[in-house]
Amino acid sequence: MSLVLIESITREISRITLNNPKRLNVLSKQLIADLNMALDTLEADDQVKCVILTGAGKAFSAGADLAEVQSTTLKDIKENDFIEDWQRLAAFSKPVIAAVNGYAFGGGLELALMTDIIIASNTAQFGQPEIKLSLLPGGGGTQRLTRLIGKINTMNLCLTGESISADKAFTLGLLNKVVNEDELISASIQLAEMITSHSLPQLKMIKQAIKAADELPLKDGMKLERSFFYKTFESPESRKAINAFLSKER
Repeated sequence: MSLVLIESITREISRITLNNPKRLNVLSKQLIADLNMALDTLEADDQVKCVILTGAGKAFSAGADLAEVQSTTLKDIKENDFIEDWQRLAAFSKPVIAAVNGYAFGGGLELALMTDIIIASNTAQFGQPEIKLSLLPGGGGTQRLTRLIGKINTMNLCLTGESISADKAFTLGLLNKVVNEDELISASIQLAEMITSHSLPQLKMIKQAIKAADELPLKDGMKLERSFFYKTFESPESRKAINAFLSKER
């Protein structure tokens, strides 16, 4: 049985649900393999423009599967880097909205950080509790989180291991929006509909350019941005939209 469900909300919007609620959607090898298979499927579907990622039950994801980690030797971990498989989401070319419905701890928060927009229910909680197990984040918690909310806030989360509320996470700039629990999916769909009203090639270029800003010097990032900007003028969608806009001014 797959630990990940795919649902078509509309032809252009799909929802992926991490579906192992009894274990708080821990990121086991099977769940990650199922998630990556779902992402590959939606990547190849040219009609899908936006994906919503959420979790079943009371957790988005509680993080790594510690039972699997405990039974693995250090040599096995080094030779078979299980966290590398988590990075498929970060490489997904289309916009992804994380709809965080509960606990997003450890690897669960790191998974959310790989998405592009994060909406959370007012009951959601966030944290990097690895230090409480004498561990540290290994899936981007010290890197992506620092880029998003800054050094001092990331230090506080990672060094104490304490969790924070959705409202606090929003104040820190970790989230785009906080909504009531029963409005989480509808709010995510509403945002996805706004995104999917636009052209997929341009959406993908915008995502790629913004992600590059974390890694490229400003001069190189500007060069990449301009190359995409000029490329858009070659698209029939752009020509059509510009002509429609100009016709309104006449």
